[in-house]
Amino acid sequence: MLGRIFLGSTLALILVSPGFAGPCTDRIAELEKSVTARQEGAGPATTGSTPTTTGTPAAANQNMQMIQQAKQLDTQGKEAECMDMVKKISTTAPPVTK
Repeated sequence: MLGRIFLGSTLALILVSPGFAGPCTDRIAELEKSVTARQEGAGPATTGSTPTTTGTPAAANQNMQMIQQAKQLDTQGKEAECMDMVKKISTTAPPVTK
């Protein structure tokens, strides 16, 4: 019986958790979607004959590593540090499309 209560409580917490997402969590999700879309070829097309640095695989890989660091900071409750990391990612990541 106690196991069912624990399992039910854990499940409820998991389902409710996205409702508690803060601004850093939301921004990380937007950036991650943008970088992933660019990697899969669904992002905005680059103009000109020379691709921008935001479209290179190395830049996308670096952005994904920085996103993981931002997620860790967010999980640790370090909102200011997380937002600083998000700002750094925003300078090199492709524009967020909605």
